[in-house]
Amino acid sequence: MLDQHQPGVAATTDMYGRYIFPDDAEDIKAHRFFKSVPWDTLQNTAPPFVPHIDSLEDTHYFDESEPLDDRIESVAEKPGLTDEEVRFILREFRPSIQNVAIRMIHAPYDSGALRSRDLEIDSVSTFLDEEKELLKRFMREYGRRVPKRPRDIILRDDNMKGTAMEVRKQSAFMGYEWHSVRKKAY
Repeated sequence: MLDQHQPGVAATTDMYGRYIFPDDAEDIKAHRFFKSVPWDTLQNTAPPFVPHIDSLEDTHYFDESEPLDDRIESVAEKPGLTDEEVRFILREFRPSIQNVAIRMIHAPYDSGALRSRDLEIDSVSTFLDEEKELLKRFMREYGRRVPKRPRDIILRDDNMKGTAMEVRKQSAFMGYEWHSVRKKAY
């Protein structure tokens, strides 16, 4: 095992600028926490738990969460595109593509609806691959998202939201103290 802090040892970096050392994996495997792991036969070992997945709904909690949107939609907000505007934007494509685009952007969508619309687009065999990609991009660009609301019921109430946040900020670290590390002479 090489000493990674030796002068003269050239440290290379990966494409993200993180340092890579020749024996990184071996160092990790040699750590006492992983001593009992059979590394040579790990790929042949049965996992301790295998989840039973029946549908996409079983895994939707693992999707990346979108940022919360606290804004309230106002009347002044730009309305969606009219059918004529959609037809003008997609004038180079077949009318069937234009009709699907019109239908898809009229109803607001959340992440679950977006996934199901993507699957619906992919399932249409009469569309070319470039038309499917165009519809997906068009829906994301011109479709309306359902505004996300805070999960906390107190933060949904306009009268209580400000007070609740102030109380939470003041008491966030109550009971925790920070002590500086004392230097010891050895």
